[in-house]
Amino acid sequence: MLAPQNALRLSIRTRFFILLLLLTILPFLAYRFAIDLHRIMLNNQAIVQEQTVENLALILENRTDLWALQIQSGMPTRLSHLNLTNSVLWVVNESRQTTYVVGQLPNEEISKPVDLFTSSGKILIKTLAAFLPYSLPYPYPQSSTPEHNLITHSLQGNTHQQYRMDKNEQPISLMSSTPLIVKGKIIGAIVLEQRMETLFSHNLNYFYRLIGIGAFIFLIVIIGALIHTAALSNRIIRLDNDVKRTFNSQGRITDLVFPDTHSRIYHDELSDLRHHIHEMLKQLSAYERYLKQLPKTLRHEIHNPLNRLSMALSLLEKDSDSPQLSYAQHALAQLKQIISSLSEATSIEDSLHSQTPEDFPIGIMLQHYLKNTETLHTNWKLDYACNIPSNFQVCGDGFMIEQLMDKLLSNAADFSDGKHPIIIRCSNRVNHIEISVLNSGPLLPAGFEKQVFDGMTSIRVLNQDEQTHLGLGLYIVKLIADFHQGTARAENVHTYKNKPFQGVKFTIDLPVHKA
Repeated sequence: MLAPQNALRLSIRTRFFILLLLLTILPFLAYRFAIDLHRIMLNNQAIVQEQTVENLALILENRTDLWALQIQSGMPTRLSHLNLTNSVLWVVNESRQTTYVVGQLPNEEISKPVDLFTSSGKILIKTLAAFLPYSLPYPYPQSSTPEHNLITHSLQGNTHQQYRMDKNEQPISLMSSTPLIVKGKIIGAIVLEQRMETLFSHNLNYFYRLIGIGAFIFLIVIIGALIHTAALSNRIIRLDNDVKRTFNSQGRITDLVFPDTHSRIYHDELSDLRHHIHEMLKQLSAYERYLKQLPKTLRHEIHNPLNRLSMALSLLEKDSDSPQLSYAQHALAQLKQIISSLSEATSIEDSLHSQTPEDFPIGIMLQHYLKNTETLHTNWKLDYACNIPSNFQVCGDGFMIEQLMDKLLSNAADFSDGKHPIIIRCSNRVNHIEISVLNSGPLLPAGFEKQVFDGMTSIRVLNQDEQTHLGLGLYIVKLIADFHQGTARAENVHTYKNKPFQGVKFTIDLPVHKA
């Protein structure tokens, strides 16, 4: 089933580029995944820090002596999992005074050297964040001075967490506080502050490394796919152009210049296809040359035997009055007419190729032609009108236009049912003239409007002139119209001048210019 004419047509290159464009959604999915991972790790670490500060308060309540010694020494061995290099632990009494401070909190973020893929992953995430900004839903309030709020909540008996913000309103550390309870009485609070970069384990760097490696592989795949697609598409385009150049405007094979690169560069299915097309075109070209020479060869080779056969039949006709002799003479005449028709199509095509186009007044030529045709063929019943100005000229050959009109009128006369005259109208349009020939009679079969101009195509049931027809008349019409850069078309007609009418209309459009 043929696709509709208005269907969207996408080339192979365009479809593949659309596929690659859809693949670019992968980095954005990775970006979304990184945000979710960031959020999960942030929430988990906040929970861990909350549990840590509560455990510290429980230890101080149960072993105040041991805890005091560890604070004084600055080495809390029981809390070895704490990274006191980038975190600080405060002990606050009930009067909101800080009694002990353990650890240190650097003013600037400490950056550790990372490999290329990890850096690339971080840069990719930050770049995407510039186009798709996001704000993480931090699970606790944010403030530039969170200490007062934390201590207040702890002295009231609550565990509380809050982020410390920098000048750019970005969190730089997480603080957790819990009350210190001895014998059921709140005697102070513990505050633990830890930098944001230490809240995340090395798994985040591993994730950035994975993102960097994936981006590198994705980039290589995209570049390779683009190069391969462009090369494949260019080869298909070259193949299409080479095939187009092999045929002329009439669909005939020109001199075979189709290149065959089967064994030069590529060794794949497309090179095999090019080679097979090359071989097919060679065979078609040879076959077409054979068909072109066949009518001339038949005419040359059969001409002398036909003449001798005609003379022999004439001599026999003098000695015998058998009706079989007239049948043989009629069959011989038909055979000569067939060979003449084949030779006519070939000779016209050859003459068109060797003809030099010249300008001639198409209106004057058509007026003289129609008057002479009406005089010579009184039985055709012509109804013609030519309204083309005399200064309108066509670049081509006037004798060929006369042959075109001969074929159209002969075809109209053969198919006319005699109820109406053959209607011929020659009129001028914007940049072309229109010649229409309309005859009443049987309609063209469905889908035959274009096929009727193909060679060796005929829909005649009975020949009114009792001659053999090979379907070459309208084929010659199309050849001559194409030579004059024009078009030929056929259509069924059901009404004429708002009255019921059944027939076929042939229209020739030819480009013109004013003298």
